Amino acid sequence: MALARRQNFSNLEALDSAARSQLFDIIDKFRELNISEDISLPQLVVVGDQSSGKSSLLEGLTEISFPVASDLCTRFATQIVLRRADDDEGHVRASIIPGVDANSDPDAREKLLEFQVSLTEAEFGPESFAKILDEAAVCMGIPKPGDKVEDTPDKRFSNDILKIELSGPHHPHLTIVDVPGLFHNSTIYQTDEDKELIRNLIKSYIKDPRTIIMAVMDGRNNLANQEVFGMAREVDPEGRRTVAIITKCDAIATGDEELVIKIASNKVEKLRHGWFAVRNRSTKEIQDGVTIQQRHIKEKEFFKKAPWNRLSRQKTGIENLKPFLGHLLYEHVRDEFPKLVDEINRLVIETEDALSQLGISRITPTEQRIYLTKIANEYERTVTDCLDAKFRGYINPNSPLKIRTHIQNMNTAFAKRMETEGHTRCFKDEDEEPEEIQESSRIPFTSDEREEYSNGYGFKDEEEEEEEDEEFDPRSKLDPQDIYEWIRVTYRESRGPELPGLVNYNVVIQMFREQSTNWKAVAGEHVRTVVDSVAKFNAEVFNRVVTDDTVRKKLQTSLSKATGAAITQAYRELDQLLEDERSGILQTVNASFGQNQKQMRQQRAFSELKKQRGENGTINLNAVAKFFNFSNEDATVRDVHDILKSYYDISLRRFTDNVVLQVVERHLLGKSGPIRLLKSEYVSGLEDLELRNIASEDYQAAAKRRELQARLERAKSAQEAASVIPF
Repeated sequence: MALARRQNFSNLEALDSAARSQLFDIIDKFRELNISEDISLPQLVVVGDQSSGKSSLLEGLTEISFPVASDLCTRFATQIVLRRADDDEGHVRASIIPGVDANSDPDAREKLLEFQVSLTEAEFGPESFAKILDEAAVCMGIPKPGDKVEDTPDKRFSNDILKIELSGPHHPHLTIVDVPGLFHNSTIYQTDEDKELIRNLIKSYIKDPRTIIMAVMDGRNNLANQEVFGMAREVDPEGRRTVAIITKCDAIATGDEELVIKIASNKVEKLRHGWFAVRNRSTKEIQDGVTIQQRHIKEKEFFKKAPWNRLSRQKTGIENLKPFLGHLLYEHVRDEFPKLVDEINRLVIETEDALSQLGISRITPTEQRIYLTKIANEYERTVTDCLDAKFRGYINPNSPLKIRTHIQNMNTAFAKRMETEGHTRCFKDEDEEPEEIQESSRIPFTSDEREEYSNGYGFKDEEEEEEEDEEFDPRSKLDPQDIYEWIRVTYRESRGPELPGLVNYNVVIQMFREQSTNWKAVAGEHVRTVVDSVAKFNAEVFNRVVTDDTVRKKLQTSLSKATGAAITQAYRELDQLLEDERSGILQTVNASFGQNQKQMRQQRAFSELKKQRGENGTINLNAVAKFFNFSNEDATVRDVHDILKSYYDISLRRFTDNVVLQVVERHLLGKSGPIRLLKSEYVSGLEDLELRNIASEDYQAAAKRRELQARLERAKSAQEAASVIPF
């Protein structure tokens, strides 16, 4: 039996030549590498109605004995691959190529890939073939051929492919795919829903520009009812890759042959490659033991008889169809090969890029630590560049990455606000002094003070003064925002045992604290603004540096405690600076403290002298003397004002600078700040458990990596196979 089959396979030699053999070897190698999972390969696909004779046609082409009525409700595609190999015995191997549905279920995909059946060619016959079909259906999770609808699960068809590979020295290089047949009416085996599923499955095959469509027509059926030809015209309007085949010519009723002969003569539906007519084994002939060899003899005799002998000899019989398909397939493969190689090269590049985006493998602790260390190093470089305002390429001015620019602007605005909003009351400028010192604006003394200052100052007598004290409240005429009046009242209300004209030191401290009350609010708002800017910057850097969403979130969560502690420390530093300036004694060694007071007194004197200068340049010394003839209290008010203003200016600048340097730069932007926490030292200090929790790949990422690595291996192997140009 095996010897006879090898002898008959010699008829397929017409499909082979040296160039064809080399080219088909490469295509077969592509299929062996499963590159077809990523790139479509040239192939022959047999399509037609159920019971149109597709399986019998495949028998004639491949000389494989199909099960009787094997196309009855076949629910998946079958790929038959014939390969030439130096193996006298010949082998058959059955496997399943997982479809796209299996990609979402790795376990199901693994199960499909495990399906393997290996036989010698002598062991492979209709019974073993039928068994393989049944076992493949079970593995795919669909009904076996012939199962009824009510006995089947929801999934009745599969896009998985059963691959039957025959290898031996007598085989040609040929690949043919048989897809489930079209049907028009629902039965106990299939539903209207199944009908649409099969149509979509067939369309998915024939729309591929690398597919040669073998459109099969039962000669007994009306051509107008053959839906497969309409589907072929839709995807191949020029008919470059469509071959039409009429089967069951021997079953056509006497008298009906003329129309079929007219169709076969390309006079009804004109096709680029014309029509072929074949005669296959009938079910009865198979049951009666008619061999495939006898089938060929019967076919030759049939087309020698009238009226079939009117057809062109080159368009009848399997032996003429084989070389035509071989030549058509070779030309098709030859034309597509350069584009196929380009796609493989592009696949290698795209897959390498996709793997690069996933980063290094993160299975072992060492790999995980290396992965996080690279992220930390890139993060540190990015932070440093941004803080130094070193940008590679254009950065939007509003981008959080321009943190240095934003914070510099914030610091400038903060300093301005401290100058304009930091004080409770405005200090007096020197040119305002003369107006403020007018007698009418002075606050009357109390009766206790009158005695001390009565001589020489023209006060009223005691009775008049007491009456005025009873009727007049010194605060009733005060401007609460006038700093002189505020100093005067504070001075009066806080007098101790010191001599007249001297000031209780604690009163000056009290005044400074009240004058600097707004510092906390203004500085606090500035620090909050910087913290917000730092948070936005941090998020942007993380988004750029850590491409894995899961790792990014886990890293940020892991660092959140330290981030919060760093921000808390910044606020504590701010509180400490406020306390240093406002809660302790007033201290400075700044030389400008005394110089500023001297300058204010001189400016006050110069301002008065200018006002008393006459038209001829003379100065009224009496008027000047009267201006400087202050009471001890007036002099004290001015002295306190000058002391307070001079110290306030020094303290304000010192505090403002310290907020910028100590709070912003050291605690928020410095080496322990929230934007400096992700560094190599942090990664090296992680325990293996926490390291794995942060850096290990999740299930989807690991599955994606395995898929990409397998694809890259296939593509590179295909690249190597394609490097030997066959023409």
